[in-house]
Amino acid sequence: MGFRRRDYPEVLDGMLTALIGGIAAEPHPYPPPAGGEPPRHLLEAPPARRLVSVYGARNGISFRFKADADFEMAGDGTALVWRKGGARPDAGTLIEVNYLKRDTAALLTDLEVGSVTRTLVESMAREVARLQAQLEAVQDAGFVDSAAGGALDKVVSLLGVQRIPADRATATLRFDRAEGAPGAITIPGGTRVIDAAVQVEYETVAEITLAPGQPRIQVEARDVEPGNAPVAADILTVLAVPIAGIARVTNPAPARRGSAAETDAALRARAQGALTGGERATLGALRGALARQLVQGEVTEPADRPGVVVVTPVTEGLTPERQEQLLAALEDARPAGIRLEVTGAAVPTAVEIDLGLVTRSGLAPTAIAAAHEAVRKSIEDFFATLPIKSDASINQIIGRVLRVEGVEDVSILAAQKRLVTGAAVDVLDAAGGKLSLADQPVVLRGLSISDPALPTRADLVIRFPAAAAAPDRNLIVAALESGFEHLATVAKNPATDGTPSRIFSYGKLLRLLPAPIGQGLDLASYDGAATPPALPADAGDYEVSLFIAQANGLTQILATAADRYELSGGERLAIGQVTLEPEA
Repeated sequence: MGFRRRDYPEVLDGMLTALIGGIAAEPHPYPPPAGGEPPRHLLEAPPARRLVSVYGARNGISFRFKADADFEMAGDGTALVWRKGGARPDAGTLIEVNYLKRDTAALLTDLEVGSVTRTLVESMAREVARLQAQLEAVQDAGFVDSAAGGALDKVVSLLGVQRIPADRATATLRFDRAEGAPGAITIPGGTRVIDAAVQVEYETVAEITLAPGQPRIQVEARDVEPGNAPVAADILTVLAVPIAGIARVTNPAPARRGSAAETDAALRARAQGALTGGERATLGALRGALARQLVQGEVTEPADRPGVVVVTPVTEGLTPERQEQLLAALEDARPAGIRLEVTGAAVPTAVEIDLGLVTRSGLAPTAIAAAHEAVRKSIEDFFATLPIKSDASINQIIGRVLRVEGVEDVSILAAQKRLVTGAAVDVLDAAGGKLSLADQPVVLRGLSISDPALPTRADLVIRFPAAAAAPDRNLIVAALESGFEHLATVAKNPATDGTPSRIFSYGKLLRLLPAPIGQGLDLASYDGAATPPALPADAGDYEVSLFIAQANGLTQILATAADRYELSGGERLAIGQVTLEPEA
């Protein structure tokens, strides 16, 4: 039960009521156990002649409730009844009732102001009220939320937090909302931001909130280490622990030396951040140390080895310098008496995902491309924060994508992980609503996005000797359009997933192109044949290259007999440029 300070009028009411034989400060819980409407409290010594006063907590502070406005006495004098529309106490608190009993005669009646009895009682009430104020100050000094000055310094020192002096480097950080992230986003005080090289670390001095629709917000931050020189602009760009809905962070201007010591409010905010995210000497603290070093990893306690904690970093490359930084950070967070074993870095398994998007009709190509990029960033952020050896929720992935402006529908066409042997393993569990990734650490390595509104561009370049016959551009374009239309039909059909008809190879390209470059034949008859005929392997005097600009930003080239491109579900190829280059 929290302490509630009784002020002078409340103390005086209770003393005077007890002095004349009444019941003083009778406690009752609110709401009353009997419930009902209007609520009522049965008095412990009924019947009452008059309710003198009722005190309790309202909005967290002591409050005197008004007779005949907030409450009244039941007609038979057995209960206090709360009136409809009046002020009510805070739920879960106690009220204290002063009342006079109906048949009890007062032993003292000289209570007029200035009388001897009244003067003595007022003197005692004043001293008791002063003690109540001192008790309130003592209680406030013991909590982060209410302590101030030197008392606050002592309380936060229990958390390993100290007031920052005036000469500490200070910077202004800017947090940007992720594309499509809804609602309010709270950034706690004490949020840590580091540089890409993990050399400096700043923490915010106050809690801030991005209002719904607000794209960015700024807050002050200070260097956590004394003596560091202020950093240059755009150095602090990495959140030590990612925050959902925040796409990026930076310091737009160079840091500077502080001119004043940290205020109580800023120190209190940092301490509260330490309470929520700054564990010490726990498994959570070790995981936090890994996160601040931008390294994923597993932290386990072997059941057969008490007193030992095993840390397995999960990363594709760990230089000796970064390894030393990681070991130092883990040692700083290590619980006393615990032996820490850091194993060799585990290499995560690559995950490849094919997404099918449907963007809003009428969007400009630039807006569609921007939506694709926002989807890509959102999925990459999701996998970057996915806990080690955890399944990925399909609903969470789809929810992130649908929040992107311009996206109307999305489906996961395929998801697989690529083993070190090169073999692909399907991890899409549509019935279970997940990607089955819990057996080993993974990293997103491929994200292919297909959208009927934004086809994949294909540019054709043909080089030929100046003495050879020049190809007919119109025939080439017509052949490619016909072949790409067939491939689009095949890619729409889910039954063709994983079949050779989804693969557009260099040989199929030469089959399409007209003579004298290729055969000038269609692809439908090739895919429909029981025994497909042999495909051409080269174009003779003609050098043919098809450049396919993939959705992941890479470009795949079909220029030799071994080159091939597999279309994802719903993907559509579109002709970009056709370049004919005669060479001497």
